[in-house]
Amino acid sequence: MKNKLSDLRNHLFAQLEAVREASDEDLAKEVQRATSVSDISRVLIESAKVEIDYFRHIGGENSASSFIESKPALPPGKATRQ
Repeated sequence: MKNKLSDLRNHLFAQLEAVREASDEDLAKEVQRATSVSDISRVLIESAKVEIDYFRHIGGENSASSFIESKPALPPGKATRQ
């Protein structure tokens, strides 16, 4: 899978810009498109939550996920928040 969570974020911001920049005659169409993008995004996020819960229950890391990006490694001596 080539799309990551950051790609979804970029698509959402692009759609927000399209709504904001739409002409009066195109606004209704862009709002309808934004609603569709939002609905699909919501499903993807819920799916990612299930994936995270699965990794928590099996004691694994989300590095096996092709959608959720792993956290970058911290430099030595830096504490992580839990």
